[in-house]
Amino acid sequence: MEKQRRLSDKIIIAHQQACEDGRRDVADLLLQSLELAVSNVGGKGNVEHRESTEILEAAFERHHQAAKAG
Repeated sequence: MEKQRRLSDKIIIAHQQACEDGRRDVADLLLQSLELAVSNVGGKGNVEHRESTEILEAAFERHHQAAKAG
């Protein structure tokens, strides 16, 4: 069985596609959703298991580059 991806991972994939498709409006909303998804992680007893934030940082950089290009 394939390991289930986090919601934030799915949002990052959708954001990448929106940037590639030139859908700035959708990319903006997905980036806001990503911020919300990762800021809600936590709570009592919840541990973040993400080993690296590189994928998150790459999404924000991709968004910035798409904004400059469009």
